[in-house]
Amino acid sequence: METQPRLFPWSRVAPTLCIIFVSPAILAVGCTLGTMLPLPYALLTSVAAGICISLFIYFHGGIGALEHKPFTKIMEATLGEQGSRFLASPLITMTQVGWFAVLISLGGQAAAELTGINSLIAIIMFGALIATVTYSGFSHLSDFTKLTAILTAVFAIWALYSITMECPSFLPTPSSPEYVLMAAGLAIGGATSISTVSPDFMMQAKSLRDVKVTAFGIVLPLMLFTLFSGNIIGSFTSLPNPVLSLVAIGLPLLANLLLLLGSCAAASSLYPPSLALANLLRVERRYATVPAAVAGLVLASIGIVDQLSYFLRVIGILLPPLMGMSLAEYYFISKRRLEAKKGTTWTGVVSWGMGACVGLVPLGIPPLNAFFSSFFAYYLLKRGKA
Repeated sequence: METQPRLFPWSRVAPTLCIIFVSPAILAVGCTLGTMLPLPYALLTSVAAGICISLFIYFHGGIGALEHKPFTKIMEATLGEQGSRFLASPLITMTQVGWFAVLISLGGQAAAELTGINSLIAIIMFGALIATVTYSGFSHLSDFTKLTAILTAVFAIWALYSITMECPSFLPTPSSPEYVLMAAGLAIGGATSISTVSPDFMMQAKSLRDVKVTAFGIVLPLMLFTLFSGNIIGSFTSLPNPVLSLVAIGLPLLANLLLLLGSCAAASSLYPPSLALANLLRVERRYATVPAAVAGLVLASIGIVDQLSYFLRVIGILLPPLMGMSLAEYYFISKRRLEAKKGTTWTGVVSWGMGACVGLVPLGIPPLNAFFSSFFAYYLLKRGKA
């Protein structure tokens, strides 16, 4: 007999999810947009990304809250138990470990600036320390991450103040419609990875109201603040890396300390891949944290931050199709009656493949193309069998 999971109000659930959106990783995404687009276009792109992600969190995270199940269990209704284990779990592990690697890279670089030690050694030490927090469990993670968002916000405000004092003139960048759409794809695709695993964070919410407050009252404004700050920093410095931007802006060493502590949000980023890897390997979640953390350390050591735009493109192709068919199943096929299926459901696998293939086409906004393609493919295939 299954025991009812311990449930929390939005004030306990929201911080653990929101810390990901007020983190140096999202600041880096904002900086990247600021280096790619004129500042007004970067700001509008950030607004579009924020709205999309909040909607995804409300509807997809809402499934986790209503069913009190993590992402991998929800995907068993569309992919089957084996499909969720061998397709969804590896995809989530790969992409979320990437975010963990981005954050420990930024934090490790900040630590290297503060201490003067080799940056690679600093990244490895910082990543290993943060992994121990995720290993300890959700309750400790929630308490731990309440402070890191504040520190990241302080850093962003400090950077914006320093830029304002410089009487900034922002560098000209391309503004063609094709370039704007590409940048929008990076922003939406990057944040989509977090909304895909939002059931992992929202499954312990008491009600759908808690999800609504989290998605629109907390995540949306905080994500816009972080992206806007990154837009301005990137546009002013022409640097996508917030740590390198510190040097360009001329902030004192204390700002590096704020960024280092804010990068402790990596503990939240490691939580979803630990759940996904536990499902894949059939081990306890805390034990799955170890190989997930090791993989993140490897990615960080080979310079994932320098390849952030490519990482965002990959995320925007692989993950939105999972969410598309999940929403189609829950809200339109099963009418909010989630039922796990045995084996592999090939309708789901084919729908995911179709969505990912459409996402490869360099037209429009690839993550949204991939999402809607898988949504309609799954819906039509399931209706055709009815």
